[in-house]
Amino acid sequence: MSHTPGRVRRGGALSSLAEASSNALCACIIAYCVVSFVAGQAGLLAFRDLKGSIVRMEERIAALSAENARLVDLRQGLTSDPDKLVREARDIGYLRPGEKMVVFSGLSGAVRESAPAETELLRAGMSTGLPDRLIKILAAMTGAAVLFASLVMGAVQRRGRSVRTANPA
Repeated sequence: MSHTPGRVRRGGALSSLAEASSNALCACIIAYCVVSFVAGQAGLLAFRDLKGSIVRMEERIAALSAENARLVDLRQGLTSDPDKLVREARDIGYLRPGEKMVVFSGLSGAVRESAPAETELLRAGMSTGLPDRLIKILAAMTGAAVLFASLVMGAVQRRGRSVRTANPA
């Protein structure tokens, strides 16, 4: 059986295209899986960020519990001691009828109530990971790069074989 050079070349080109496509598809799938596992919305990096959020929330709960205990003590003190109630009322600016308040300006050491700490809200479904659409784009770009590299390498190999068979030394 004899084969024409065109058929051998065409069959070789088709098989190398199929091989390059197979390589590209495998690279695309592997890239998607790896990037999703590491940097996806349910990946390792997002999991680490969520653990950090849990620690910050637990710290916030402890601070709020301490503040709540302080306010419960203050409430009990105000209900049981009328003089304390009057002092607290004056501290926030309430006066008895006929009383006048004198405010000294320029006091740098004035005690101020600490502002409540900023809270970080965590909503269900929120994640710091990469969106799935971006991961798919990265995987497709990886597949395209592997396809191009496979086609180039196949062409280089075919050219090298044709040069060797043309000059049998």
